[in-house]
Amino acid sequence: MKRILLLLAIVGMTALQGCSNDDDRVDNDTIAEVFEINQNTNFNSLNNYRISYTLNPPIYNSDMILIYRLDGQDAGQDVWVPLPKTYYFNGGDELDYSFDFSTREIFIYLGFTNSAVLLPEFTQNQVFRVVIIPGFLSNKPANSSGKGIATPASVDYNDYYAVMRAYGLNDSNIKTLKPSK
Repeated sequence: MKRILLLLAIVGMTALQGCSNDDDRVDNDTIAEVFEINQNTNFNSLNNYRISYTLNPPIYNSDMILIYRLDGQDAGQDVWVPLPKTYYFNGGDELDYSFDFSTREIFIYLGFTNSAVLLPEFTQNQVFRVVIIPGFLSNKPANSSGKGIATPASVDYNDYYAVMRAYGLNDSNIKTLKPSK
């Protein structure tokens, strides 16, 4: 009798371990997103050469943010340069764009060694693209437009268009971020 009760107890414990409540599980199948910053994006002494944007909803701590600056056009195609980016001038002067972010906000900075390099093409009407790659996706295979699977290690994050293809994004996915107040 003791052996039968022991066997029933073991079977019962095994069967009950299969039940779970997945209602509180974090949704990890989120897709990558891309935003454009193009409204009143000017760097000057009034904003301390810094612009900020609120992320609503906030991102997860594990998410990765990539920012690209529109640097011109080549053969009719936009040229997107990844941040951070440093420009070097004659005489040893430098100008650089950098950024940092939290789960709730993005900051883009313009740094320089000499105010003589603050030309309008670097300070006025700047356009940036922000790509948010959820942490779940940043360590999983990315979609390579149906041409096989690209792993994050094989994605050239310096190439805006490669990132867009790898994560299944296109121009119709772009949303506009509005400046923080």
